[in-house]
Amino acid sequence: MTHERPDGSLVEVDVSIPPRARRVVLLDNGLGTPHEYWDWVCGALPQDMGYVRFNRPGYGLSTPAADYGLDHHFALLQELRETYAAGLPLVLAGHSLGGYLVAAYASLHPGATEGVTGVVMVDATDVAHLRSSRRSEVDRWSRQSMIMERVYAMAGVAAFRPALNKHETFRPDINRSSRAFLTEPRTWALALRDYRDAMTYPELTSLDCPLTVVTAENNHGDNDAHRVVQAKMTALSERSRHRFVDGSDHETILSVRGYAEQVAEAIAADPPTERTGAGEELRAA
Repeated sequence: MTHERPDGSLVEVDVSIPPRARRVVLLDNGLGTPHEYWDWVCGALPQDMGYVRFNRPGYGLSTPAADYGLDHHFALLQELRETYAAGLPLVLAGHSLGGYLVAAYASLHPGATEGVTGVVMVDATDVAHLRSSRRSEVDRWSRQSMIMERVYAMAGVAAFRPALNKHETFRPDINRSSRAFLTEPRTWALALRDYRDAMTYPELTSLDCPLTVVTAENNHGDNDAHRVVQAKMTALSERSRHRFVDGSDHETILSVRGYAEQVAEAIAADPPTERTGAGEELRAA
């Protein structure tokens, strides 16, 4: 479905608010990924919890917008929660860059934490760490990979790349929709734009609501360094916990059903009441 904004533009949304819902989670996607990546998570939420997920302007069926950046994103989050979750306790959850965005909204947008019972950052981006990687080998690889993905999409060969198959771990209809999203040239042009923009985002210093940091425990590269970066995020709130999804990586934490169900468990759990030290290991059944 699509949500019509005051200016007449459309935002692609998927909304499920059960009649007996007692709370709602608003889900924010990672860089260059569709809202369908939350599908396993949404399917594992308890029956008393509704969800709202969406594609940012320009992605998927959402109308492109000339203006972008944090303030415009905060306005969209505020609009979506007022439209679909008004009157219900709200959890803000985001993956990768979306994890930073929901935390930034709760931290920086006036009045955002009213009615928010918690923020869940799923293997979230640390913008200070991202900024420190500028002009590094990792930064060059990230930029080049997005440029090449757009080239493949424009040439019409993206759908035949074996690398795309690793994303197809959802239900068949979700796989088809995600494939269409990832083989659209505009997806990668916007992803590169948003990657560059994220380099300018402010580092967060505090969060006046409960926080759960969920970390993928099998990331490529220096896993110890990744744990340190993720653990630092728990210091944003006096009421925080750190949970690990054993065996997952940055993508499979949502795309593999067993891992995604553990993310849903973290989202639906009672919010922390104090800052905990050691992380909790979450293991697939």
